[in-house]
Amino acid sequence: MRFACLLLLFVAGCSATAAPAEPVGYADEVRSLYSTMRWPADVRPDLDALIKATTPAADEQSYSRQALAVVNTCAWYRSWDAAVTRGDSAAASSSLDAITNLVTRYPPEDDKAGRQFVRDAPARAAAGDPAPVRDYVDANCFDTKWA
Repeated sequence: MRFACLLLLFVAGCSATAAPAEPVGYADEVRSLYSTMRWPADVRPDLDALIKATTPAADEQSYSRQALAVVNTCAWYRSWDAAVTRGDSAAASSSLDAITNLVTRYPPEDDKAGRQFVRDAPARAAAGDPAPVRDYVDANCFDTKWA
C-alpha cells in the first residue's frame, strides 16, 4: 500500500511538470503570418522548427508576429550578405532594397534604438560596410533553423 501511494504521488508530480499544451491554432497563426510576408528566394526559415521554438505556453500570449519579424530580418540580411560574398550584384541589390524598405517597418514605434538600427544597417551596407548586418545576424539569428 505504501508503495502504491508513493507511486501515485510520483506520477502526479510528473504530470504537474509536463510541458504546457500548445495554444490552439498557434501553428496555423505562424503559417498564416509567414504567407503574408515577403521572403528572399534563397533564405527561408524551417517553419516547423520555428513554430516549435516559439510556441508559448497555453496561458501565455503569442508573440508570433515579433518572432517572424526578427526571422524575416535575419533572412533578408543573410540573403544580402550571401549575395555580396558571392559577387551577385543583382541579388544583393534586391536584398538591399528589402532591408532598406521592408524590414525597417518591423520594430515597434517605441523601440527607438531598434528603428535607428534598421535604418542605419542598410545605409552602411549600401556604402560597403557589412558589419551591422553581420552583427544583427550573429546576435539574433544563431538559433534559427533554415530550410
